[in-house]
Amino acid sequence: MRQYVEDSGPAVARVLSLALMADGAIDASELDCLRRRQVLERFGLEEADFDRVMREFCEDLNLSLGYFDALQCRLHTELVDAMLDEIKDPARRRALLDAMMAITCADGALGEGERLLLARAALRWEDENDWPVRIRPATDDA
Repeated sequence: MRQYVEDSGPAVARVLSLALMADGAIDASELDCLRRRQVLERFGLEEADFDRVMREFCEDLNLSLGYFDALQCRLHTELVDAMLDEIKDPARRRALLDAMMAITCADGALGEGERLLLARAALRWEDENDWPVRIRPATDDA
């Protein structure tokens, strides 16, 4: 699997590609959502660059069948984590997770692979410092 520079356009494009393919196929409504919400533009991506990264992602998947769990019909967690870990910026992570949720829900159904990807991204990107409110431990004084 290729490595991309952290927080780079190609790293973002690959995570978007992963979201598009999480249920095993790219649905027209998912691509429409990508365009309608101007996801590529929000991340500074050109359509040609996104298409190139999507093609590279598919090529890498073909060469990385060892990372595919045929019994579960999904990629191994380590591979998904490696792709998610290329996104470091908390604001970029939030925006990307929002885009991933919109894309995966665009066809009106959230498949098992999509659900697992969203849950993994939310868990992997969780940052306790992102909470707008600090929760204090309960005290007996209340």
